Amino acid sequence: MPLITEAELKKQIKSRTFSPVYVLCGSEQLYIKHYTERLTEAVAGKSPSDFNFHRFSGEVNLDTLASAIGVVPFMSEYNCVLVTDIFLDMLNADELDKLKAICRMKAEGTVLIVSMPSYVPKRNAKAWEAIQKRAQKDGSVIKFEKPDEGKLEKHIAKWANQQGKMISRLNASYLIKLCGKDLIRLKNEVDKLCAYTEGEEIQTDAIDRLVAQTLETKIFSLSDQVLAGRGDDAFQTLDLLFYQKEEPIMMLYVLSNAFTDAYRVRVADESGVALKTLAAEFDYKNRSFTLDRARRSTKSVSTEALRRCLDALSEADLKMKSMSVNPRLFLEQLIAQLLLLARKGKR
Repeated sequence: MPLITEAELKKQIKSRTFSPVYVLCGSEQLYIKHYTERLTEAVAGKSPSDFNFHRFSGEVNLDTLASAIGVVPFMSEYNCVLVTDIFLDMLNADELDKLKAICRMKAEGTVLIVSMPSYVPKRNAKAWEAIQKRAQKDGSVIKFEKPDEGKLEKHIAKWANQQGKMISRLNASYLIKLCGKDLIRLKNEVDKLCAYTEGEEIQTDAIDRLVAQTLETKIFSLSDQVLAGRGDDAFQTLDLLFYQKEEPIMMLYVLSNAFTDAYRVRVADESGVALKTLAAEFDYKNRSFTLDRARRSTKSVSTEALRRCLDALSEADLKMKSMSVNPRLFLEQLIAQLLLLARKGKR
């Protein structure tokens, strides 16, 4: 079978027409965990016996795994073998070949579920792709990627409603901008808002008071403040970042990325290149929303000013990595320099 969709997986679970092997993977951990649990329960039952349910994780003994797949179901319709977050990068070439062969084993009544909710192989990434391709020939592979903003807003509203609260679409969108698109983090923040918000509706002031922003979100705000010439706000944000003990080198790295996004958008606009094409060319994937934001925040700043800001950031990065500096004073001077460049470059 080829790659299957979420809807097709739901249909298989409901009809109990299972493939001999499943691979669940992708960038959205919450979906992978949720459907791994649903699929496992559908195959093995809510209270599976040790005879018919075998679970492996991390550093797996491949011989034991192969034996578990060969077990004949005892007083049950299926023998379920669940493998989660197997440490593929720890396996040598022979072991990887053995694992590939195991994933193609067929045993009457056995369903093998390979799930990767939090571990992503790097050294053996190609072998992981090969395992997925082999699984597609005999079973079902489903990849859960980050949902778009519209779907995230629906998730947020649903989570709030389940706890007797309401949230507007505008505030749901605002929450996404503060937290990013990770479903697990969004779910945790919604739970916190529902627990501590008075009244039926989650208001903007509650989100500002209770929700912890990602470093990327804070730096986006800082870059917006610099480009808009709001010096007081920019230095207050920088002060907050140091108070929250963010790493200075990471602050500089993310700030450089924000200005790089802005410059790419400007050059693309001047060249008649669509944002969709730009996002694909530079592999933005689920971060493509940052390009639209960068366009809005830089509309009043010249291309030359953006170029000079990038030069200043590049020079600052080199100095911070090669010299002993006072991080706070160094970044304060950098923000002052960027503010001056942006002010001179108003168009």
